[in-house]
Amino acid sequence: MIETRDFDILSPGFHTNPFPTVDRMRAEGPVVCMKLPIVGRTYLAVTHEACAALLKDHESFARDPGNAGSRTQARILRFLPRTISLLALNMLGHDDPEHRRLRGLVDQAFQRRTIEAMKPMIAQIADRILDRMEGRLEVDLMSEFCRDLPLSVICAMLGLPEEDHDRFKNWLGGLKDTANIGAVIRAVPGVISVVRYLRRVSRPGGGALPDGLIAALRDAETDGQKLSEDELVSMIFLLFGAGQETTTHLISGGLFALLSHEDQRRRLQSELSLMPTCVEECLRYVSPVQMTKPRFATRDMVWQERQFRRGDMFAGFLAAANCDPAKFEDPHRFDITRHPNPHLSFGTGAHFCLGFQLARAEGAIALERIIARFPDMRLDNRTGNIEWRKRLGIRALAQLPVRLVA
Repeated sequence: MIETRDFDILSPGFHTNPFPTVDRMRAEGPVVCMKLPIVGRTYLAVTHEACAALLKDHESFARDPGNAGSRTQARILRFLPRTISLLALNMLGHDDPEHRRLRGLVDQAFQRRTIEAMKPMIAQIADRILDRMEGRLEVDLMSEFCRDLPLSVICAMLGLPEEDHDRFKNWLGGLKDTANIGAVIRAVPGVISVVRYLRRVSRPGGGALPDGLIAALRDAETDGQKLSEDELVSMIFLLFGAGQETTTHLISGGLFALLSHEDQRRRLQSELSLMPTCVEECLRYVSPVQMTKPRFATRDMVWQERQFRRGDMFAGFLAAANCDPAKFEDPHRFDITRHPNPHLSFGTGAHFCLGFQLARAEGAIALERIIARFPDMRLDNRTGNIEWRKRLGIRALAQLPVRLVA
């Protein structure tokens, strides 16, 4: 049994500078045990090797706790409103063969559009948002750019009317502190409103545009199987959340890293060909997704030279894996030329992030458009230090105040 340790991995102070804490975690060994808010005792894989091994081993570790002998999740879902419990029907909570079926249907819908073909639309949205900032001296990029761009892009991808975008912001605005059970409970009415709206709009004639992802998901079919209405709503909610929030924090965290490292920002401005490696370094250095969804041991076993029991809960702590000195040279350094850069920010294995190409494209276009429009942009520290939110598993800035001109 690994002794439970008390590492701070959710406070604003940790997110300001996670490197000292994750270095201490790795010094404990490849796996550390922590009692996490809400979810309880969890074994965190904290080295790059252990994290990758955990995510690739689908025989020893299951996403569905029912496949590891636990019925806790099923019992909890029975007590939740059906509108909320159906969100568990997306592919992230399943193992094969159910995961393969759902992933295949979503992949089919995604293949109808290429990211390359979407880039002009993403750039047009970015330019439209930046147009609103022209002539202003000070802006909070978090609320006015970093959040708006991914939100507008995923809504356009899904085929939702543009006039509904602000409603999504209001409905899901409470989900900014998932470490606080009170905040999660207060956000439930907004989530219920989103689910009801998605159920209506996803039906034929319900309002979704015919060339959007919702229509493609509704029509997708493999081996005579299609998504049920509940599965469709759950998948749309997953794509909306995954496509909006994580990319928001990639863009905001990447901008903050560039504005905090003047030499790297100047180099990127003079060599835009470095944008692909810059985005990869932002993914690694910022690690906007700090931790994976949980896995559950399917049997009693020895893993990473430690003994574990069936049903034990695990997660990959990406924030630690992405700065493991065994894998990255000088890992605390932000280097937009870093190559190779085998970060795990999109995960690995069967649950590798479906939207990785979209996230990369949005990140690159967002950075390119804003530094071209406002080349003299600087952080605005007049109100004190820029702060991060108290979050478990997500590294999120509370705000990103900048001065658009020197």
